[in-house]
Amino acid sequence: MSTTAPGVSAPPDTALTGRTGTRRRRKLLLIPLSLLCALGLVLGYLFLTAKPEASTPLGASAVIPGGTARVNGIIPLEKDGWLPPERVQVLDEGPSAGTHRVRILVQFTALEGEGVAVDPSQFTVTGLGASSLHPLWTSPGTTQLPQGDSVDATMVFELPNQAIALVLEGPGNTRLSLGLSHHTS
Repeated sequence: MSTTAPGVSAPPDTALTGRTGTRRRRKLLLIPLSLLCALGLVLGYLFLTAKPEASTPLGASAVIPGGTARVNGIIPLEKDGWLPPERVQVLDEGPSAGTHRVRILVQFTALEGEGVAVDPSQFTVTGLGASSLHPLWTSPGTTQLPQGDSVDATMVFELPNQAIALVLEGPGNTRLSLGLSHHTS
């Protein structure tokens, strides 16, 4: 027998209502989780299928318009204390926090009849963890090498300590890998 008056409904079972509310919350939580998983799949696909731009390995010669270029050395300035022949204020100051300075030695050789135009100031360093970094100092200035001649260029860069996969980029899509030996951690 029912103890409630006619026309008055009995209160709902609280245990049943609690389970129904939990199920509803779980169903609503599935929507953002599904979207997050879909986003993760798309980003994972893009990351795994992205093709890195090729660069010439450290020490190998790269073909440039009119000749070749090769990285002969990457020397941290903190290790050898090298300074340019003329005083440069930016090099007199210490490196910024979280960075180190390196001297990159590049040899340019003219093989073609028209020679090679060399402008070390046009080179930049790029890579993971580093934006496009321009040299702090370069030598020599803009030079036109006749066929058969070579010149050694020196470029000083300030690089982040944690950057990886660094590449020296120059005119004509020149990409020379810098390796990891210069990192000071």
